[in-house]
Amino acid sequence: MNQQSNPAYYTEDGLARTIREAASDPEFPQYGYGVVQAAALAGALELPSMSALELGVAGGNGLVALEELSDAHSKPSGVEIAVSGFDLGGGMPPPNDYRDLPYIWREGFFRMDEARLRARLKSADLYIGDITDRAADFKSSNPSPIGFISFDLDYYSATVKAFDALLQCSPEHYLPRVVCYFDDTVGPHHEMHSQFTGELLAIQEFNQASRYRKLDKLNGLRHKVAPIDGPWLEGIFILHLFDHPLYDQYIFPERDRQFPLTR
Repeated sequence: MNQQSNPAYYTEDGLARTIREAASDPEFPQYGYGVVQAAALAGALELPSMSALELGVAGGNGLVALEELSDAHSKPSGVEIAVSGFDLGGGMPPPNDYRDLPYIWREGFFRMDEARLRARLKSADLYIGDITDRAADFKSSNPSPIGFISFDLDYYSATVKAFDALLQCSPEHYLPRVVCYFDDTVGPHHEMHSQFTGELLAIQEFNQASRYRKLDKLNGLRHKVAPIDGPWLEGIFILHLFDHPLYDQYIFPERDRQFPLTR
C-alpha cells in the first residue's frame, strides 16, 4: 500500500464503498468504477502512478469526467493518475465493411471542437490523429503504467488498430490487470450487437491470437456493485496480462486470511 494513501481506501469494505460512490455518477459510472479499481490495484502494488485512457473522445464530456475522477482519487489512493484522450478530431471515417456496423455509424459522426475542449481541460493530454501514430507518441513519452482504458471507437476496424497499438506493448507499460470499458457492446434497440461484428468481434479475435493476454468480461460485477445497476456493467472487461511480472503478486490488504470454525 502506498505510504501517502488513506488505508481505508484499500480495505475490502472501504474499496467497495468507494467504488459504489464513484459508480453512482449518472453519466459516467463506468469511469468511476475503472479509475477506483485501477488506482486500488496500483496502490496495492506500491506503484506511485498510473494512466487512464479514453479512446474515442468525441465532444469531450467523458475526458473531462475522467480528468475530474483522477483529481478526486489521486490523493486518497496515494496514486497519481494521469489522463490521456485519443481521437481523430474530425469525426468518424467511412466504415470499411459490415464488421464496422455501417447500419449504426456514418462518416463524420462525433466531431470535436478541439480548441474548446483543450481550453476546458486542466491536466489531461489530448492526442489528435490516427491511433497507431498517436499511441506511439504516447508510449515514447514514458507514461505511467496503464490501469484503465475506455474503448469508444465504435468501429471494429478502429478497435483492432487500437488493440495493435496499445495492448501489445511490453509488460511494464501496464498494471498486471487493466480495467477496460467497451462502450459499443450494449446500446439502444437499433444496434443489435453480436460477437461477429464490432467490438465483440475484435475482442474475440484478440483472445484467439494472444496466448498470454486475454480480455474477459468481469464475472459477477452486477452483484459486486449492487444496488447500482445499468447497461455499463455489460461493458466492463479485464485485460489479463499473464506475462506481467507482477501478475501473481498478492494484493489483499489482509496478510493472512482464515475462516475458523464458528458453528
